[in-house]
This record gives sequence, C-alpha cells and structure tokens, in this order.
Amino acid sequence: MVKSTQTVSPSANASVSDQVIKSGMPLRIALLVLPTARDLHAPEVAQQLPRLMPELHNSELLHTTELVTIEVEDFEANLTATIEAIEQGKLVQISTGTSSLLMMHALKAAQNRIHPHAQLAAMQIQAESTSDITTLADATMSRALNQAKRKPDSVSKRVDLPQLNSTEQFDLVCELIKDLASRTHHRDPASVSPKQAASHYWFTEHHQARVMAINLTNSATTTEGADTANCISFVVSQGTGFIAPKSIIDSKRLQFIVSADSQTGLLAGLDKLRADLSATPLIKREPLLTLMRDNLLAFETANGTYAITLQASSPEAMLQELDAMVEAVPGVMSEKGQYRTPAGSYFTAEPLGSTDQNGLAFVYPGVGTVYSDMFSELHGYFPSLYSQLEREGDLKSMFQADAIYNLDPKVAPAMPLGDLAIAGVGSSYLLTQLLVKEFKITPNFALGYSMGEASMWASLGVWKNPHALIEKTKTDPLFTSAISGRLSAVRLAWQLDESAADIVWNSFVVRSAAAPIQALLPEFPHAYLAIIQGDTCVIAGCETQCRELLAKMKKRGIAANRVTAMHTTPALEEHANVIAFYTQPLQESLPTGIKFISAASDETAISNAQGSLDSQVVARSIADTFCNTLDFTSLIHGAQSQGAKLFVELGADRQNCTLIDKIAKLDRSCGSKSGCYPCCTVPVNAKGGDDITTLLKALGQLISHRVPLSAAPLIDGLNREIALTKLEPRASGDGAAGSRHSEHSMKQTIQGEA
Repeated sequence: MVKSTQTVSPSANASVSDQVIKSGMPLRIALLVLPTARDLHAPEVAQQLPRLMPELHNSELLHTTELVTIEVEDFEANLTATIEAIEQGKLVQISTGTSSLLMMHALKAAQNRIHPHAQLAAMQIQAESTSDITTLADATMSRALNQAKRKPDSVSKRVDLPQLNSTEQFDLVCELIKDLASRTHHRDPASVSPKQAASHYWFTEHHQARVMAINLTNSATTTEGADTANCISFVVSQGTGFIAPKSIIDSKRLQFIVSADSQTGLLAGLDKLRADLSATPLIKREPLLTLMRDNLLAFETANGTYAITLQASSPEAMLQELDAMVEAVPGVMSEKGQYRTPAGSYFTAEPLGSTDQNGLAFVYPGVGTVYSDMFSELHGYFPSLYSQLEREGDLKSMFQADAIYNLDPKVAPAMPLGDLAIAGVGSSYLLTQLLVKEFKITPNFALGYSMGEASMWASLGVWKNPHALIEKTKTDPLFTSAISGRLSAVRLAWQLDESAADIVWNSFVVRSAAAPIQALLPEFPHAYLAIIQGDTCVIAGCETQCRELLAKMKKRGIAANRVTAMHTTPALEEHANVIAFYTQPLQESLPTGIKFISAASDETAISNAQGSLDSQVVARSIADTFCNTLDFTSLIHGAQSQGAKLFVELGADRQNCTLIDKIAKLDRSCGSKSGCYPCCTVPVNAKGGDDITTLLKALGQLISHRVPLSAAPLIDGLNREIALTKLEPRASGDGAAGSRHSEHSMKQTIQGEA
C-alpha cells in the first residue's frame, strides 16, 4: 500500500492555484463520495471495500498508486494542494470528521473503469476589498464557467454558501455532490407543506447533464474598518456513477420469511424465528441486519409450498407480528384463506402465483390515477433503473415532471387529457420495469383499464419505441381537440356546426347496475354509458342530460369534472385515427409467455406464442376499446375464465385493485359462476402511502403467493447495510452543519452507469 499524509497551510501552494486559474483550461478531476471519513488504508475500511466500493477495490489503485490524505483545515489551500497532487498522478482523500472525498484525474478513473460521482471542471478564487459580495460571487462564477467552457444557461443549479468555516464548507459541498450522484432535487423547506415531498428525482431536459455551480463566500471587516470579501467558485458536473441503492429493508423496515410444506412446518419455522430473534442482541443493528440477510438467503434456496412474510418497523413490533401469525395460521390453513396485518405481514393458504397456477396478471390503470409527488422516493432505491430509463428516453416528459412535481398540488390533477395519459403510461412503465428487471417477475397475463391497454403494450416489451408517443400524445388532435378540449368528434356526431356553442361535457360515477341506465338512455340521446365496473358505472356526455338522467334514476353521481369522450358513441368518429395513432413498430423479439387480454375481446387473449402479434392487431385492439363502452367487469371475468387469479396493479395509486375487489365481492354475494374463481389483488403503489413500504408489502404478498422472483435487491441492500455498520463507530458522530440527510448521510456506495 502506498500512502502519504499531508497537512496544508493556507499559503503553501498559492503558486499552483495561480497556475490553475491563469491557465483557463478546464479541470478534469473525478470526485467520489466515500462511505466513511476514515483512511481508506485502514484495515476495517479495506475489509468492507469489496461491498461498498467494488470498482475501486477491483481496480487495485489503492495498492498501486500513492494516496495522499488531507484533513480539512483551510478549504482553499486544501483544494490547491489536491490539484497539485492529482497532476502528479496521485490519489487524494480529503476529509473532515464526517465527510470524505476521493479525488483523482478523470483519465485515471476512466482507465481503471471507475465511474465517478461527479467531475470538478473549474475552480476560481477571488478576493477583493469590497462590501458587494454578490457582485464578487457573480464575477468569480463567470470566470469559473469560462474555465469549464460552459455557458451560464447550462447550469442546472447554482448554490451560494456564505459565511461558513472550512469544515462546514467541505461538508456541504460533499452533500451537494451526493445530490448530483443520487440525482436528487431538494426543495426549499420553507416552500413545502408537511404533506408534500421534501425531495424528488432531479429531472433534466433530455440528454442534458446536471451541472452545479457552487459559490463559497466570506466577508469581513478589517481592524482599520475596511470591508473585504473572498469567493471560491466551482463548476461540478454529474459523473457516470451514482449513489448505490438504499436498502429496501433495514433496522426500521424489517422483513422475515418462513417457508414450509405444511402447517406443522410453518409453525415450527415461526418458533425458530422467535428463538433467533430472542437470541439476537437487537439493540445493535448489525446482528439484526445479518439475521434478516441470512433469512433471505435461506428462502432463496427453499422451495416450500407455503410462505409467510412478516413485516414490522422494529424488533419489538416484529415479535408481536410473530405472535399474531402463530394464532392465525391454523384458521387460515383450515379455511384456505389469507391473513394480513396493517404492518404488512401476509400469509395465504392458497398460493395463486406459483408456476403450477400460472395465474399472475399485470393490470394497468387508465387516465387520471397519477397524483402530485408520486414516486418521489423510488429513485434512491433503484438508481440504476432510473439511469436506464433516462438513457432510453425523455424521463422528464415521460413523467410530466413539471406538473407532477409542481409545488402547487392543484396543478397535477388539472393536467390536460394528453398529459395525464403520458404520465399514466410513464408511471406504469416505471413500475413494470421495476418488477420485471429488478425482481425478475414475469406475468402470465396482462390487461388494462381503458387507456391502460396502451400502458400494457408500452411496458411489456411489445412496442419498439414507446417514447415516440410522448410528443404525439401532447400534440395530436385526437387528444387535444377530438375527444377532449373542443370535442370535435362529438360536434360531428351531434351534427353541430362551427357556430354552435361550446359543449358542456362531464362524466359521473354512479352506484348502479348497467341495465337501469341503458333502459333510460333513449330518453337522453346525448348521455352515454361509458364504463361498467362492478357495482358502479360511469355515465358521460352533455352535463345537463347526465344530471337529468341521474335525477330520473333518483341517484347521486360523483362528477369527474374531466372532459373526455372516450368510451362513448361519438368516439367512433375517431376509430380510424386511433388505429393510425397506435400503429407502432414492434420489437423484433416479442414476449411469448404473456397472454394479452383486451377489453374489446376479453374472452380471447392475444399472444405471440403462435406469432399472432402484429402492429395492426395491437392498434385495432386499443381503438376498439377506446371507442366503445368499457365493460371492466366483463374484462376481469374474461381474464379469470382464462386462468388469471392474482391481479397486480402496475401504475399510480390502487384504483383498479379496489374495483377488482368489489367485482369479486359482488360475484361471491350473488352466487355467480365468476364468484367461484379465486381472486386476489396486489397494489404496488398507493396514494398517501410510503413508496417503499407499499412496494415491500406488495413483494410480501407475491412471495406468499409463491410468485417466482429474485430477492437479490433485498439481499444486496442488506449486505451493504451490514458493511456500513462495521464503519459506524466513527461515522456516527454529529452530522455536517446544514446536512439535509440524517439516516443515509454516510451511507453512500459507488455504482456505474452502463
């Protein structure tokens, strides 16, 4: 190991600083946030390096290259010394008691296949006798941008940090680099309400890198009364690396799995788990995390007929979940039922998702389920997935981020129909990729509610370039004026000329069977039965006629206050245009094991097993659903008759799960044939719930239903958490001044973007 230690005085390397500034050449320094402030050569750090920084460990740079370690005393002088050492080919670790950066030449990082968190492109230092610190900061930043060869409009975020000491400056700069590496945008705490997300994914324009401009400023008054000010300006851009995933399971989000072939085996497993928990010193994090990791590893090799998932927020709560499950298991087994707790523990004695059952169905919701701040936490747990999606297309447009993450929560619900459709497909696409690529889950069936059919084809590897539909959806008359906006399709169907008044359109959810509504429709020719969904229906059309129809039925309707003529007779005017819109090139290799069920032909699934998938078949199925009454009840019954049993909703919120549960309950109460079909729903997201907790509950249900899946994301996260606990004694001190991150502020690891 090659190592040197260096302490730098403020003036020790001023000449090097002058050379850097006067050269005008961009810096090319790779920055990596370290998981600990300890010396990288310390034995305990070296032992955990393979899990926490695999790229650095595999490169063997720490064994072949001199490492200079610097404790922050004077930030300006430290950085000047760092630049000199890097130019000499050395590695530099610069640290405070709580934060640490590893710095090296960008070429050295590239040669060793290390993906840096960020790149330092410029550093400018300026001091003047002035009281106008703002003007000084602007001038220094302008020089830094010139050095970095960047225009001011390329800066994604400017941060000014005034009147801090060197330690505070360094700690906050490290926090900002973490923001770049985790692609996290933090909101101003003063601008958000307690119900709003404090942060969300840092979206950028397509193919535009995140660039941060940082000003560190200080001012003082000399003993002679003169005002002086100095400024250090940096230009830092995102690197190709990103902060590795936070662990889905940790000491505050516990999960255990007990699997066996019989009731006796399950109860024995629960007893053993209780004994293991009781024997574990749970006051320490590491033994608890290790117990959960080992439990998951054992589950990966087990193949029991039944599985119980136990979830809780603490060891004490987990023991209570265990007691409740022990009491519940005999009754659940005898009744072939299911049992769940509010904490997320779940057990079913009738697994519906095993390879023997082949009953797993992905269900895609329609327009209008997206909501403000949805998925605001997911990127921290699945950074590689977001990175992949960002490479594939315009992620900002795909989520309609300007509206969904607007500080005004009223903006998202008021989005135009086309924007709602884009965000809906985007949310379904993200959650599908999460289950399919991260957890290796593949459905046997797929179906969609209304425009959820488009989400289905976009999300499951059928369309070659689903991103191409984003701009079309925003601008095509089909969405902007035909079945929304001015409603040109409705005006044509109603034979209205251009001088006729605007149509006042609305839709209403009413608790009623379809037959009474259909009987009255001839009296109200401009009102339509749009959707049939269990014990409720949706009527749409001329608002006056809809209200009159409801009054005649003596029913109250809940107004949607959204203008869309989908699923009404006037939409048939656009049938050919819908086909043309959705005629998209298909992937060369199409999924063969998934049966796609369209509401237009719910008794017959479309599959590529016999090569029956083509672009016209897909487009026509969407158009037929789009332009006719949607009978969601029949769609679910058709899916059940073909073998679908376990319905997993892939999209924002859980509206489809609620509808399917009501349909199943209605079937059982009326003794219909459909009531004999087994049926269970699993939401992957829920408005108002914690993103990760809801996801973990969904995974728990899928595990108990014996759906084949990979637990690798859970195990990998726990392995990193365990490694981090071994570095905690020194890293668990007081956080940096102004730090926004408490639980995860020191829990950073490095992974690269492919």
